[in-house]
Amino acid sequence: MTAVAALLSLVAAATPAPVTLTVRYSDGSSAERVAHLRCRADSARADGFLRDAGAATACRRARTIASFLATRPSAKRICTQIYGGRQRARITGTIGARTIDRRLKRTNGCEIGDWQHAVPLVPRVRAGVAP
Repeated sequence: MTAVAALLSLVAAATPAPVTLTVRYSDGSSAERVAHLRCRADSARADGFLRDAGAATACRRARTIASFLATRPSAKRICTQIYGGRQRARITGTIGARTIDRRLKRTNGCEIGDWQHAVPLVPRVRAGVAP
């Protein structure tokens, strides 16, 4: 590998993956809410409910959990039968080269854990408190 190629490889590795996400959220009782997140290098923009989370914070979290968002959970997971609520979310878009299409809900222990893992891309839900 030439010195120039090695340098370009380092620069590419240091540049954060671009993020383009749409998050659709419903608490089960009101109209669906939609938010968008756009992250490029040092810039971060968010609208809708993601604005409250902070664009830079949401961008960092999206990049950190990109693999989680890009894969579907195993149908063979063994989950506790704890009902967390009617909340539903769908996160679509891209993080770097990964295509994202992840659905989240809170109907059992595994799904509640998945939801918590995705915060702040989805609203934080506290027991007995509507977001």
